[in-house]
Amino acid sequence: MIYDVQKIRNDFPSLDSGLAFFDGPGGSQVPVEVGNAIAEAITKPISNRNTVTQSERNAEEIVINFRHAVADLINADPNGVVYGRSWTQITYDFSRTLAKTWKPGDEIIVTNLDHDSNIRPWVQAAERVGAVVRWAKFDITTGELPTSAISELLNEKTRLVAVTGAGNTLGTRPDIKAIASEVHRTKALLYVDGVHLTPHTSIDMKALGADFYGFSFYKFFGPHCSALAANPELLEKLDNDKLLPSTSAVPERFEFGTLPYELIMASR
Repeated sequence: MIYDVQKIRNDFPSLDSGLAFFDGPGGSQVPVEVGNAIAEAITKPISNRNTVTQSERNAEEIVINFRHAVADLINADPNGVVYGRSWTQITYDFSRTLAKTWKPGDEIIVTNLDHDSNIRPWVQAAERVGAVVRWAKFDITTGELPTSAISELLNEKTRLVAVTGAGNTLGTRPDIKAIASEVHRTKALLYVDGVHLTPHTSIDMKALGADFYGFSFYKFFGPHCSALAANPELLEKLDNDKLLPSTSAVPERFEFGTLPYELIMASR
């Protein structure tokens, strides 16, 4: 099979700009197809989701297809897929929600391999309720985060472990499956930042054993938004803040206000 590089490049208008792109944190460049999807969704009849009028059905179809696309990508349950404006935003939302189940003296584990977006939200949530933050540290001689760095911190007080699937600076890939096995020997939950892992390998969330797994679309040719997946039964147990008239259904109750259907369609 011949890989037609020029054909692929032709799908990315920014590559004709004469610029060289090395800004990993800024995300990947975006193909024409994504821009067309945004334009289609934002210009066709659209309204709040329902199944009565055409505009309602258009919105409903976009969201449902988005959930299934994410589920197919990472082998998750589509009924547990939550849309987010960014990975930082969605982690802040879930840190506040999960912290409602913590009490003084409970413990959470974060790592110094992680991006601050998977550290600060948990640290701040822990501080508000008096929970203890424990740090798992990577080996500075190898850049690796051994499973033992986390397992040796686990105990009956541990409520959550937040860890990256791939370090944003070093590219180190912790053994998430092994970490999950250790975490689930306790009552703790495992929250995995897959932002820098998802673009580079096939993801099977169920095989990994993550309770929460998420990523950002702009890291692999999509618009600036994110998604998080969890077991719907787990989401049902969480008591998040929301507006009074908004639905209590999962996963919709974790998505606030009218969704940006154009970005959601471009993420499918």
